[in-house]
Amino acid sequence: MTSFPAPRLTLHPLKAGLIADESTELTLLARIQPAEMPGQVGPRPSLNLALVIDRSGSMAGRPLAMARHAAQAGLRLLRPEDRVSVVTFDHEVEIVIPSQPALDPEALCRAIDRIESGGSTALHSGWLDGATEVAQHHSTDALNRVLLLSDGQANQGKRTPREIVPDVQGLTARGVSTSTIGLGLHYDEDLLSGMAIAGDGNFEHIESPTQLPAFFEAEFGGMARTSGHTVSLGIEPNPALGPVRPEVLNDLELNSLGRYQLPNLISSRPLEVVFTLPVPVQPQQGPLGITRVRLAWTGRDGIRRTQRTQLNLPVVTRDAYRALPEDKAVRLALELQRNAQAKRDAVKRLDAGDVHGARTVLDRRHRTFRDLSSHLDIPDVLLQQEVQQFSDLGDDVTMDANRARKRALSQNFDRSRSKP
Repeated sequence: MTSFPAPRLTLHPLKAGLIADESTELTLLARIQPAEMPGQVGPRPSLNLALVIDRSGSMAGRPLAMARHAAQAGLRLLRPEDRVSVVTFDHEVEIVIPSQPALDPEALCRAIDRIESGGSTALHSGWLDGATEVAQHHSTDALNRVLLLSDGQANQGKRTPREIVPDVQGLTARGVSTSTIGLGLHYDEDLLSGMAIAGDGNFEHIESPTQLPAFFEAEFGGMARTSGHTVSLGIEPNPALGPVRPEVLNDLELNSLGRYQLPNLISSRPLEVVFTLPVPVQPQQGPLGITRVRLAWTGRDGIRRTQRTQLNLPVVTRDAYRALPEDKAVRLALELQRNAQAKRDAVKRLDAGDVHGARTVLDRRHRTFRDLSSHLDIPDVLLQQEVQQFSDLGDDVTMDANRARKRALSQNFDRSRSKP
């Protein structure tokens, strides 16, 4: 197994200093740059996959046809050293393709053609059979993943996040990850996003079946460029500062050790975590150690690795602090996370029945970000994307709260995990 260089971990303050004899609220950006994977380093990791496809009655017609087409496009990306299984479910579960090497992708595609729609939605049972197919052939040399696609609510067997998410966590601990796709506007976004978080995988909201092939291509491509999984970030303030508590703006889960769960390390996809740290009064002196951050990940060889970096800052006069420039990259990362926070706030208000409050939160943040954009170095594509998302969400909140909720949670999920 070829080993890859470690990711590059850096810490960046919004302003590179502390105010002497005053408390300072620091804004910090932790950036993780995964190692590049040039061709000469070695082949991509082998894949051990289960495609789990909802074939319930609501998938009949175009949605299931597109799901079949997307799955077939994914199968054609596999190599002979990869393993794949295909599981379908309605009120019953069928293993269409038992786990096997992808020696003949076209034969596998023909099996996909035979999938037809049926009845209810035994989502947990379908996922579990797919996870079992992967677990039975688990390999530390492979990326072992279940890819679940559903357009409906689980209504057979286990149904709620409280029942299902612990099972996903259990398989993740055994090295089997889970990504989920919610298709349309009738699936349970809390369940599917919860499964993806617990499963160390991705969650995608897709409104049209025509988006499926592009998603499958991106998911397979991301798996091929993965150099680390089960990634976590610990924030370790200097004990000399006293009992200070960092506040992370990204919407990330804490693991059992109190560290933040991050997505997989994927070549060419940097990860950014923004947090604030209240620093108590400090006398003017030389550089002061502020905090360390600890990155941990499991490499393609199955070995757990860690890396730490520390931030030291000078303590300066108030006038000198005011003269310090802001790091524009940190400011942009901060404002993007504030955009995501506004979307989470809007969802909470929608859940409480406060449609007017949700619309107000989104409109206010939309105006603020648009006004700030003239002072930030924002790529045109990113600016247009953020502005359009706020505009669409504002309209959806009033006209289709269900659509707004799904879009807002999906956008928050992506932004919190630096997903492009």
